[in-house]
Amino acid sequence: MSHQRGNQDVLTTNAITLVVFAVFLIVPSYLFVIGTNNGVYSRFWFLDPKQRAAYWVISKRMFCWLAGAAVFGAIWSLTLWLVLRIWFPAAVYISFKADASGAA
Repeated sequence: MSHQRGNQDVLTTNAITLVVFAVFLIVPSYLFVIGTNNGVYSRFWFLDPKQRAAYWVISKRMFCWLAGAAVFGAIWSLTLWLVLRIWFPAAVYISFKADASGAA
């Protein structure tokens, strides 16, 4: 999508980004980290030691899940970068050359 044709493409890109964010981050974090069988928290959950401990466990799980995803994503990106540089150096050079010349 080109961002130079007006606001419609920008809005579409932002909507798609939000949907992808929801599908790949919010939904799995709710289903796999928090779980569907969690208890109901009161409005003042931080005053009740039992609810505060349960909330802290969920917060630690969520942080570990997000940190693990970030580390895995960084390692995966570096691996793909190395694979492209080592096994396909001509393809990377050709694609950069085509981009520089303005050809599609």
